[in-house]
Amino acid sequence: MSSPTRTDPTMPCQVRAAQLLLLGLALAGLVVILALSDSLTSYGLGDLMAPWILVWVCALLALRYGGSARGGVRITTIVVMVFVVLPSFSKALGAAGPAEFVDAALRIVLGLPVIVLLFLPETTAWFDRAK
Repeated sequence: MSSPTRTDPTMPCQVRAAQLLLLGLALAGLVVILALSDSLTSYGLGDLMAPWILVWVCALLALRYGGSARGGVRITTIVVMVFVVLPSFSKALGAAGPAEFVDAALRIVLGLPVIVLLFLPETTAWFDRAK
């Protein structure tokens, strides 16, 4: 009598890439805020931190990608990242200085691939797999 073999599915590289991009983006946000916080008023710091808080929420969601995450985690990450990336375009185009441009460009350059990766069929299949 043979014992049933259990195969542990491995996370597709598209999901791992999205996870790493989100964690890298969260770290970049921390660096940006620490670098720019000295020259800002409290209002300016709040304006700077608002989109990065959403990025940190997505990074926390990304920590669940390997476990028992379902499609709701994927959809939530996509929606929140859209709310981060779209306003960043107008912020980058109307940037008053290089620091403000780099701040917005980081969210665009690292956030847009996350949205694309989470829409791929392999990613959808990963989040819809049987638990």
